Amino acid sequence: MRKQILSLLLILLVAFSGATAQGAGLTDHITVKSYDPDMNYMAAMLQALEDGGAYAMQVGAIYEQQRNLKINALGLSQKITSYFTTYATPAEILAAIEADKRPKYTQDELTLLAAIIHSEAGCTWIPDWVQLYVGSVVLNRVESPRFPNTIKAVLDQPGQYRPTSGLYALKPDARTIENARYLLENGSVLPGNVVFQSLGRLGSGVYETYYDKYLGSTTYFCFL
Repeated sequence: MRKQILSLLLILLVAFSGATAQGAGLTDHITVKSYDPDMNYMAAMLQALEDGGAYAMQVGAIYEQQRNLKINALGLSQKITSYFTTYATPAEILAAIEADKRPKYTQDELTLLAAIIHSEAGCTWIPDWVQLYVGSVVLNRVESPRFPNTIKAVLDQPGQYRPTSGLYALKPDARTIENARYLLENGSVLPGNVVFQSLGRLGSGVYETYYDKYLGSTTYFCFL
């Protein structure tokens, strides 16, 4: 039954994503043309790998193409991958994914990113997505040639955040630390040119806003 469901899902993915298939090597002949902006494609890929069957692997390959398309279309900083075309078995793909997930950041970077998220959006009623956006603005600045290229230097830049000397004394809760860790392991969740977070409009336009009904303030996330 599970194989039949995956088979149907594969057919639907090809039909509704604008993909075309020829011959037996299906994944070699698919061109994905659309994606769901709200879908967690990495989670879907991992689910397909857990199944490990032939149909599931084909579905996983389509998910990977859609994930790459989403990253390019939204300008996300996450890594473009080719797991399903580079490796042959679920075990090999899972090993490669795990290797890529290993921390590529220092404890100091985690401490500082969690601290600035806590400082800017640490109230318990503020949702996770706002914390992720706050941290993503910092990471986008690190990647932008218009700003310093380390988290510490971005935070220490005059007139922007607060000096890191004071951030080390803050004690973020577990949720904030995990949100910071997620960003450092997976990259910014915002388009790369969203580099402003403030209580007023900045830059060339507003990407998203968050109104805090308890504090009566609105946070703007804005484009460069």
